[in-house]
Amino acid sequence: MARKVDVSYMKMVYTDDEWVREVKEPTGTLTIVDLYTKAWGPCEMLAGHFLNFFFDFGTNLSIRFARAERDKLNVPDLADIPISSQPVFLFFLDGALMEKVDGPIIPRIKECINKYAPPVVKS
Repeated sequence: MARKVDVSYMKMVYTDDEWVREVKEPTGTLTIVDLYTKAWGPCEMLAGHFLNFFFDFGTNLSIRFARAERDKLNVPDLADIPISSQPVFLFFLDGALMEKVDGPIIPRIKECINKYAPPVVKS
């Protein structure tokens, strides 16, 4: 039997209320949002990179992930971002948009994580 993977590091966002709670409320954690569309099949495959990022960076950097299907989510923060077949990655820290990456540019996404994610506070 296959092992189940703990995906508590990733939240799916479906409503404006969830957007506010998961992305806009200050948490002291970098939230990486994957805005995707099912019109582009590889978007689904990119979700696996989040697991890798979490294990690569999550012990030292305070990060979490959210995914939102762009063509179904209607929130004011996204009004200026056109719906496209490519995913868009948004980097929010304490509710403020820090950076936007158009397309699955993995090295650029890693660079943004290293640039904006605060260190994990170890007790």
